[in-house]
Amino acid sequence: MSQKSSLGLNFGALSYSGRFAVGAGLASHSSIYTSLVYRRRVWDNLYVRAELFGGRMRGDNRGVESQASKPTGTFQSEIAEATVKAEYDLINLYRHKASPFINVGAGAYTLFNYSSSEGPKESKDKTGFTMPVGGGVKYRLNNRIKLLAEGNIRFFNKNLDNRTGTGINNPNKYYSFGLGVIYELQPQNILW
Repeated sequence: MSQKSSLGLNFGALSYSGRFAVGAGLASHSSIYTSLVYRRRVWDNLYVRAELFGGRMRGDNRGVESQASKPTGTFQSEIAEATVKAEYDLINLYRHKASPFINVGAGAYTLFNYSSSEGPKESKDKTGFTMPVGGGVKYRLNNRIKLLAEGNIRFFNKNLDNRTGTGINNPNKYYSFGLGVIYELQPQNILW
Protein backbone atom coordinates (compact mmCIF):
# COMPACT_ATOMS: atom_id res chain seq x y z
CA MET A 1 0.00 0.00 0.00
CA SER A 2 1.95 3.00 -1.23
CA GLN A 3 -0.96 5.42 -0.80
CA LYS A 4 0.28 7.78 1.90
CA SER A 5 -1.36 11.13 1.14
CA SER A 6 -4.73 12.33 -0.03
CA LEU A 7 -6.70 15.52 -0.59
CA GLY A 8 -10.35 15.92 0.24
CA LEU A 9 -13.19 18.34 -0.23
CA ASN A 10 -16.19 18.37 2.13
CA PHE A 11 -19.40 20.36 2.28
CA GLY A 12 -22.47 20.25 4.47
CA ALA A 13 -24.50 21.91 7.18
CA LEU A 14 -23.56 23.62 10.46
CA SER A 15 -26.06 23.76 13.31
CA TYR A 16 -25.77 25.96 16.42
CA SER A 17 -27.07 24.58 19.74
CA GLY A 18 -27.03 27.61 22.07
CA ARG A 19 -29.77 29.70 23.70
CA PHE A 20 -30.80 31.45 20.47
CA ALA A 21 -31.70 28.08 18.92
CA VAL A 22 -34.10 26.96 21.67
CA GLY A 23 -37.60 26.41 20.30
CA ALA A 24 -36.63 27.62 16.81
CA GLY A 25 -36.82 25.58 13.61
CA LEU A 26 -33.65 23.95 12.34
CA ALA A 27 -33.40 26.36 9.39
CA SER A 28 -33.11 29.35 11.74
CA HIS A 29 -29.86 28.10 13.29
CA SER A 30 -28.26 26.12 10.45
CA SER A 31 -26.04 27.18 7.55
CA ILE A 32 -23.56 25.67 5.13
CA TYR A 33 -19.83 24.98 5.32
CA THR A 34 -17.03 23.74 3.11
CA SER A 35 -13.60 22.40 3.97
CA LEU A 36 -10.36 21.38 2.30
CA VAL A 37 -8.60 18.37 3.85
CA TYR A 38 -5.11 16.87 3.59
CA ARG A 39 -4.61 13.38 5.06
CA ARG A 40 -1.32 11.59 5.67
CA ARG A 41 -1.27 7.94 6.68
CA VAL A 42 1.09 7.42 9.62
CA TRP A 43 0.35 3.79 10.46
CA ASP A 44 -2.03 1.19 8.95
CA ASN A 45 -5.49 2.76 9.44
CA LEU A 46 -4.31 5.86 11.36
CA TYR A 47 -4.09 9.25 9.62
CA VAL A 48 -3.14 12.80 10.50
CA ARG A 49 -5.77 15.11 9.02
CA ALA A 50 -5.16 18.83 8.47
CA GLU A 51 -8.30 20.78 7.63
CA LEU A 52 -9.19 24.31 6.57
CA PHE A 53 -12.85 24.89 7.35
CA GLY A 54 -15.16 27.83 6.60
CA GLY A 55 -18.83 28.59 6.93
CA ARG A 56 -21.53 30.68 8.52
CA MET A 57 -22.84 30.32 12.06
CA ARG A 58 -26.17 31.76 13.14
CA GLY A 59 -29.11 31.51 15.49
CA ASP A 60 -32.42 33.35 15.86
CA ASN A 61 -35.31 32.51 18.18
CA ARG A 62 -36.82 36.00 18.54
CA GLY A 63 -40.13 35.03 16.95
CA VAL A 64 -40.69 31.79 18.89
CA GLU A 65 -43.85 32.05 21.00
CA SER A 66 -42.77 29.40 23.53
CA GLN A 67 -39.67 31.49 24.31
CA ALA A 68 -41.46 34.86 24.67
CA SER A 69 -40.87 35.03 28.45
CA LYS A 70 -37.29 33.70 28.17
CA PRO A 71 -34.12 35.25 26.75
CA THR A 72 -34.32 35.42 22.97
CA GLY A 73 -32.03 36.92 20.40
CA THR A 74 -30.01 36.50 17.26
CA PHE A 75 -26.42 36.30 16.12
CA GLN A 76 -24.59 35.65 12.88
CA SER A 77 -20.95 35.29 11.92
CA GLU A 78 -18.68 33.73 9.34
CA ILE A 79 -16.04 31.38 10.74
CA ALA A 80 -12.64 30.29 9.46
CA GLU A 81 -11.02 27.37 11.22
CA ALA A 82 -7.77 25.42 10.93
CA THR A 83 -7.52 22.07 12.72
CA VAL A 84 -5.29 19.03 12.98
CA LYS A 85 -6.98 15.74 13.81
CA ALA A 86 -6.10 12.11 14.34
CA GLU A 87 -8.39 9.97 12.17
CA TYR A 88 -8.76 6.21 12.46
CA ASP A 89 -10.49 3.87 9.98
CA LEU A 90 -12.03 0.99 11.95
CA ILE A 91 -11.81 -1.34 8.92
CA ASN A 92 -9.00 -1.49 6.36
CA LEU A 93 -10.27 0.23 3.19
CA TYR A 94 -7.70 -1.54 1.01
CA ARG A 95 -9.41 -4.87 1.73
CA HIS A 96 -13.02 -3.71 2.10
CA LYS A 97 -15.30 -1.26 0.28
CA ALA A 98 -16.49 0.68 3.35
CA SER A 99 -15.29 1.58 6.81
CA PRO A 100 -16.58 3.60 9.74
CA PHE A 101 -14.05 6.10 11.09
CA ILE A 102 -13.55 8.33 14.11
CA ASN A 103 -11.55 11.53 14.53
CA VAL A 104 -10.56 14.01 17.22
CA GLY A 105 -8.38 17.08 17.08
CA ALA A 106 -7.71 20.67 18.02
CA GLY A 107 -7.37 23.93 16.19
CA ALA A 108 -7.95 27.65 16.10
CA TYR A 109 -10.80 29.72 14.71
CA THR A 110 -11.63 33.32 13.93
CA LEU A 111 -15.00 35.01 13.50
CA PHE A 112 -15.66 37.83 11.04
CA ASN A 113 -18.67 39.86 9.86
CA TYR A 114 -20.05 39.33 13.38
CA SER A 115 -23.39 40.69 14.56
CA SER A 116 -25.51 39.88 17.63
CA SER A 117 -28.59 41.21 19.40
CA GLU A 118 -26.33 41.13 22.49
CA GLY A 119 -24.07 43.80 20.99
CA PRO A 120 -20.64 43.77 19.35
CA LYS A 121 -17.96 41.24 20.23
CA GLU A 122 -14.52 42.47 21.27
CA SER A 123 -11.69 41.64 18.86
CA LYS A 124 -9.97 39.38 21.40
CA ASP A 125 -13.16 37.31 21.70
CA LYS A 126 -13.39 36.70 17.96
CA THR A 127 -10.50 34.21 17.97
CA GLY A 128 -10.06 31.11 20.07
CA PHE A 129 -9.52 27.38 20.20
CA THR A 130 -11.80 24.61 19.03
CA MET A 131 -11.90 20.86 19.59
CA PRO A 132 -13.78 18.88 16.91
CA VAL A 133 -14.79 15.29 17.67
CA GLY A 134 -16.59 13.13 15.15
CA GLY A 135 -16.97 10.14 12.96
CA GLY A 136 -18.57 8.80 9.85
CA VAL A 137 -18.29 6.29 7.03
CA LYS A 138 -15.89 6.13 4.07
CA TYR A 139 -16.69 4.24 0.88
CA ARG A 140 -14.00 3.21 -1.62
CA LEU A 141 -15.33 4.03 -5.09
CA ASN A 142 -12.11 2.91 -6.80
CA ASN A 143 -8.38 2.72 -6.02
CA ARG A 144 -7.96 6.52 -5.95
CA ILE A 145 -11.36 7.96 -4.99
CA LYS A 146 -13.30 7.54 -1.74
CA LEU A 147 -16.59 9.10 -0.69
CA LEU A 148 -17.46 9.95 2.88
CA ALA A 149 -20.30 11.05 5.13
CA GLU A 150 -19.38 12.48 8.52
CA GLY A 151 -20.64 14.35 11.54
CA ASN A 152 -18.73 16.40 14.09
CA ILE A 153 -19.39 18.28 17.26
CA ARG A 154 -17.18 21.32 17.79
CA PHE A 155 -16.41 22.57 21.29
CA PHE A 156 -15.27 26.20 21.56
CA ASN A 157 -13.32 27.78 24.41
CA LYS A 158 -15.19 31.09 24.04
CA ASN A 159 -18.79 32.20 23.87
CA LEU A 160 -20.18 32.28 20.30
CA ASP A 161 -23.47 34.17 20.58
CA ASN A 162 -22.17 36.93 22.92
CA ARG A 163 -24.54 36.04 25.81
CA THR A 164 -22.55 36.77 28.95
CA GLY A 165 -23.31 37.53 32.57
CA THR A 166 -24.03 35.90 35.90
CA GLY A 167 -25.81 32.56 35.67
CA ILE A 168 -25.45 32.24 31.89
CA ASN A 169 -24.05 28.90 30.82
CA ASN A 170 -23.59 28.71 27.06
CA PRO A 171 -22.88 25.24 25.64
CA ASN A 172 -20.37 26.66 23.11
CA LYS A 173 -21.06 23.79 20.72
CA TYR A 174 -21.71 23.57 17.03
CA TYR A 175 -22.62 20.49 14.98
CA SER A 176 -21.56 19.79 11.42
CA PHE A 177 -22.90 17.12 9.06
CA GLY A 178 -21.43 16.71 5.63
CA LEU A 179 -20.42 14.74 2.58
CA GLY A 180 -17.05 14.64 0.90
CA VAL A 181 -14.71 13.13 -1.62
CA ILE A 182 -11.12 11.94 -1.02
CA TYR A 183 -8.54 11.65 -3.80
CA GLU A 184 -5.43 9.51 -3.17
CA LEU A 185 -2.34 11.33 -4.46
CA GLN A 186 -0.40 8.09 -5.01
CA PRO A 187 -1.68 5.03 -6.90
CA GLN A 188 -2.26 1.86 -4.93
CA ASN A 189 0.63 -0.60 -5.13
CA ILE A 190 -0.32 -4.06 -3.94
CA LEU A 191 3.29 -5.35 -4.14
CA TRP A 192 4.37 -3.50 -0.97
